[in-house]
Amino acid sequence: MKSKLHRRTFMKLTTVASGALIAGVYLQSCGADHPLATEHVFSPLIKIDTEGWVTLIAKNPEIGQGVKTALPMILAEELGAAWDKVRVVQGDYDTAYEEQWAGGSYAIILNWDLMRTAGAKVRQVLLQVAAKRMGKAVSELSTRNGEVQHVKSGETLPFGALLAEASKIPLPETVEFKPMDAFEIVGKRIPQIDLDQLVNGEMQYGIDIKLPGMVYATVLKNPVFEGGSGTWDATRARAVNGLIDILELDNKTYGGRLLASNSPNFVNGIAVVANSTWAAFKAAGELEVSWDETGTRKENTDGIFERFRAQLDDTMIEREDGDIAAARRKAASNYEAVYEVPFLAHVPMEPMNCTVDFREDGCEVWAPTQNPEALQKGLIKLFGLAPEQIKIHLPRIGGAFGRRYYVDYAMDTAILSKKMGRPVKLTWTREADIQHDWYRPASVHKMEASLNGNGQVTGWRHVLANASRKTSLGREGRPAGTEIDPYEFPAGFVPDLRLEYGHVLSDVPLGQWRAVGHSATAFAVHSFLDELAHWNKRDPMDYFLEFLGPARMVPVVDDYAFDAGRSIAVVEKVRQLSNWGSPLPAGQGRGFAACKGAGSFVAEVVTVSVGTNGKIRIVRVDAVVDCGIVVNRSGAEAQVEGGILEGLSAALYGEITVQDGTAEQSNFHDYRWMRMGETPEMHIEFIQNDLPPRGLGEPPLPPAAPALANAIFAATGQRIRKLPIRKIER
Repeated sequence: MKSKLHRRTFMKLTTVASGALIAGVYLQSCGADHPLATEHVFSPLIKIDTEGWVTLIAKNPEIGQGVKTALPMILAEELGAAWDKVRVVQGDYDTAYEEQWAGGSYAIILNWDLMRTAGAKVRQVLLQVAAKRMGKAVSELSTRNGEVQHVKSGETLPFGALLAEASKIPLPETVEFKPMDAFEIVGKRIPQIDLDQLVNGEMQYGIDIKLPGMVYATVLKNPVFEGGSGTWDATRARAVNGLIDILELDNKTYGGRLLASNSPNFVNGIAVVANSTWAAFKAAGELEVSWDETGTRKENTDGIFERFRAQLDDTMIEREDGDIAAARRKAASNYEAVYEVPFLAHVPMEPMNCTVDFREDGCEVWAPTQNPEALQKGLIKLFGLAPEQIKIHLPRIGGAFGRRYYVDYAMDTAILSKKMGRPVKLTWTREADIQHDWYRPASVHKMEASLNGNGQVTGWRHVLANASRKTSLGREGRPAGTEIDPYEFPAGFVPDLRLEYGHVLSDVPLGQWRAVGHSATAFAVHSFLDELAHWNKRDPMDYFLEFLGPARMVPVVDDYAFDAGRSIAVVEKVRQLSNWGSPLPAGQGRGFAACKGAGSFVAEVVTVSVGTNGKIRIVRVDAVVDCGIVVNRSGAEAQVEGGILEGLSAALYGEITVQDGTAEQSNFHDYRWMRMGETPEMHIEFIQNDLPPRGLGEPPLPPAAPALANAIFAATGQRIRKLPIRKIER
């Protein structure tokens, strides 16, 4: 297989004073303080030194998806490096890296070819030098364990011995990749590179940053969505030992500039600054605040859902194939159901935090963020800084799930550091983290199907109503977006199909949540398919496979097609893995769902037990995944397990309710998540193929909720059309 990169990302090879070999993306010169800085280096990604050590810059934020391990594995594989001599340096934000964000299951997708090409090009010049020294043909040589080897003679040369001469050879424009069957690193189980630091507590997260002269802060926000700052009585707060100051955060102080964020009011609030985080928390708890609630809607959950239901009759068409009305008239039967899903919070274990040192010459930031580009733009817009005046470090992140795509907490910190004239570390309480989130949108889904005499679906109508995350909080004067995509399954599989969307205005702040819109639509779609199967007295898995039809590429929209064959394969495999159809004890049932997301195909079977008291216990989960090439099997299994557990947790317990414009939940005691003792037995398998790797962080989550709901129906005969489930009334 040959690879040729675009000129913009042409790989360069340069000589350095230390005798190291550097491969980098030729974009722009790096500064003197770059992690691999040396003369004549252009934004380097790879370094090989004379001792044979290979160093890689990890450009993407590490939010727990394992990119700091997976990307070096790809590089080491193509290069032929010794895995025990590979190390990784986390890169700061640098526009030279491009696409330097985390989310959407894109890390491996975006870097697969780049890392392979980088490793293969360096390998090629090493082979050229070794061939000359050994007097052998390049075709007779290979790289392995940090050496160039001539297998027939057993002669070897370590990488370090070849660098001086190799650094004088231009990198080739095209290279041959290693054949998949020769992989020795990619596809294996490799522990995370920084596992030891994670386990023994040495890993430094954003919340652990300490700077000389630093002060500590927390922020109180108006509990009512879209509310402004108010007045406060600080008498008791000022008695707290360690308190330094209490400040109003108000964007009017900065010339009324709007920031790069979804909400124009997100900087409004009250900041408490102290000599420790705990002193700041304590003083904040002693403040008596009268908040400004002028102009807020003071919404309630019941009222929001009433508006969603009403909006089902006032929609815009997002996609229409054929004639849905004619399909309904001609049908042997028609079937309808309505599903509801709640607002969800992100609840990462590490709450929002940031450290900023704002000086006269610029701003240095330690930000656990998924979106450093938005942070840089916000700092430029708010303070009028030039890009070169901003330095953003990317510490390890203790969970994100989409919450850290937004940079409100980091902007708060920058404002405080500028006001205080010294470094500030801002930490949110868990309560603030939950009550001032950018929530997964709640929604109502009306599903309609028309069926022929054989029970086959001939017409499909999916109507979704909610307040969209694609609007800036859904306020008047801001453009509305849609929460249903034209390629929503089963688009392309049903001749007469209509997808509709009804938008509702709301103050509730909304944003990305793991698997984004698919986390909600999949529950409706795949619960509905299960209902149709039982309505037609069919086995749900057989019914789904018949719905897919034969293995083929199904055109959906533009250049996007659905590979029915890959979906069929994961379903057939999970049938075997789960012993689908075998007898179960009384009170138990199995449920099934299969989805596609981020290019990956996932089929899941959930087995549940429902007691006479209605308590649900998830006994077992079986999952089969086709994500193309599995780079790190250990990390991949962890991603699948984590996605499934988060999906099950949300289905069982996850719900943010709103009362008088305020989120009612505040911590894990009332925003329940699965405990370790509730974790089911899990069986994960991957389809092996040589297709390019696709996303894995999000695709396992959407099937979990419908598979669980379908299992409960199989066990009890009760349909779950509204989440969360919690327990069954019996």
